[in-house]
Amino acid sequence: MALMIAFEVIGIIGMIQGFGSALVTQVWGGNWQLMRWALEWQPLIGIGIGVAGLLLASIGWAGQRRIKSSR
Repeated sequence: MALMIAFEVIGIIGMIQGFGSALVTQVWGGNWQLMRWALEWQPLIGIGIGVAGLLLASIGWAGQRRIKSSR
């Protein structure tokens, strides 16, 4: 159960960082401090990190649902 919660938390953080950085750099022309290293590759790297975070969070959600249904 703890592993699934970790996947969920890391996935949510990845979604916020990835999609947030793509949105900030493309819409407002700003600079997302934690993703400053990827400014040259925005919005593609931001979308990629956001999708990877979404996949990790979905694994966590599905795993928790499976564990709860098996009880």
